[in-house]
Amino acid sequence: MGIAISIVAIACAVTFVITMTVSLSNYNNKIADVQQRGEIYTKLQEIDAYVRSYSLYEVNDEVMRNGVYSGYLSGIDDSAARYYTADEYYYKTRMDSGSIVGLGLVFDKEESGYIMITDVYEGSPAAEAGILPGDVVISVDGVNVLETGYDTASEQLRYGDEGTRRKIQVRRNGEESDYELIRASFNIPTLDAVLLDNGLLYFRFTAVNGATGQKMTQLLSAYADSPVTGYIFDLRGVSSGVYSSVSEILSRFVPPGEIASAVYKNNSTRIVAETDDADFTNLPVSIIIDEKTGGSAELIAQALRDKASGTTVGEVSSGSGTLRETRTFNDGTAIEISVAVIRPTGENTGYNDVGITPEFIVEYDGDYETDASGYADSTDLQLKKAVEVIAGKVTAAEPQETAAAEQ
Repeated sequence: MGIAISIVAIACAVTFVITMTVSLSNYNNKIADVQQRGEIYTKLQEIDAYVRSYSLYEVNDEVMRNGVYSGYLSGIDDSAARYYTADEYYYKTRMDSGSIVGLGLVFDKEESGYIMITDVYEGSPAAEAGILPGDVVISVDGVNVLETGYDTASEQLRYGDEGTRRKIQVRRNGEESDYELIRASFNIPTLDAVLLDNGLLYFRFTAVNGATGQKMTQLLSAYADSPVTGYIFDLRGVSSGVYSSVSEILSRFVPPGEIASAVYKNNSTRIVAETDDADFTNLPVSIIIDEKTGGSAELIAQALRDKASGTTVGEVSSGSGTLRETRTFNDGTAIEISVAVIRPTGENTGYNDVGITPEFIVEYDGDYETDASGYADSTDLQLKKAVEVIAGKVTAAEPQETAAAEQ
């Protein structure tokens, strides 16, 4: 009995020592963190006081605050982390839903500093006005873009309430034209399909958002009576943090079951995507990906490869395999950070940070083929390879189907 009591006492003492050591370590770490944060705040105050006292230029408080918040998020090793102003967050939520209020322009900064139109959404005010990709916006509301600055001019084009107007001057082939655009609500085209002459149904994704799954269902219904021999999923240039449509997109191509789960910091998990439609096809599939394919588009590519015997063509994808969550604030601003790692079910444990390596690596830095029906004469090497690969699968399957029919 004495020995037993001694052992219990020793165990309690050891437990007490370990607990105190861990607690003291945690306390010291927290104190260090508090001290470091205090130093950061103090230094910011010193910088602010000095700049406001001696700078030749006025401080733009809104720009300064946004820069501070964005700078904080850039301090974590998370490429998805981002701070949104109120306008940016509203725009993001509409984009994610599949319907947006805007002019319909997709653009980037030209080398000269002007605004280069890279795409125009179908059915948008810009499309109806006749603005085309490749056009260059040189002035907004009568003020030259170089004078206003690209950032300010781009915000003027991107944000605004329905019914508000923007006057822009556009340069095309050396000639300048004036347009007055009125913001309107329109659906963002995320997916389209073309039946090729060899029976392959080609799906071109331009985004993955909350409406993409419904669009896939509509397209499959539209081609239900067509002589389809296989499918091509073109996911190039598509990166999205929206996973709500993944299950519906894959329901006809992947056997019923779990597609992927999210693994959180505390090792808890939840299912991100799963299919329960037993009416799935076993026709061959090929998937085109590139270095910009990320997020939910990557998950679609991997699920088709692993669960539908799909063949991937193109370049290694971006490796954006995290689940993101958004924290909103009372002023309409928000932050978005990665909170979990996407873990696909099956043999491959994931693609985060490493990407998906295609079975057929085809490098191509040209433009995507806008008319897939002309694949035979196209310079789009990745599309041509995807057609070649899946056409070979169709040809190989035909003798087996004929033999089965004869039996």
